[in-house]
Amino acid sequence: MIVAGVAIAAVVSFVISAVLYAAPPVAALVSRTSTPRPGIGMPVQMLFVVLRGLLAAAVLAALLVAGDRHGAGAGAVLGAIVAVLPVTILAGAVVHENVPIPTALVHMTDWVLKLVVSGAMVGLFV
Repeated sequence: MIVAGVAIAAVVSFVISAVLYAAPPVAALVSRTSTPRPGIGMPVQMLFVVLRGLLAAAVLAALLVAGDRHGAGAGAVLGAIVAVLPVTILAGAVVHENVPIPTALVHMTDWVLKLVVSGAMVGLFV
């Protein structure tokens, strides 16, 4: 059952990103302030998003099992706690790499939403 939860969480995570980045204001901001890596096509980028979602959900599942925690609430709380990591990394990108704050906020929002929702989804299966 945990594997199903991880797979479902990865799909939901992908959908969250797709909806967020497809929103016209977000799409305009990201295209204006980001430089795509040359040579990596959209299908490869989308596959990478799915793989990251699978990995993040698997880590959340492992932490829930290791902590003997169950349920959507415990998973959502764990996702919120783990979300501190990408938030700190993106804050560092703003300070050290001059990433525009609005762009970093979009990426932070994406990761926080994905981790909280993925945690809740995985928690339903643990």
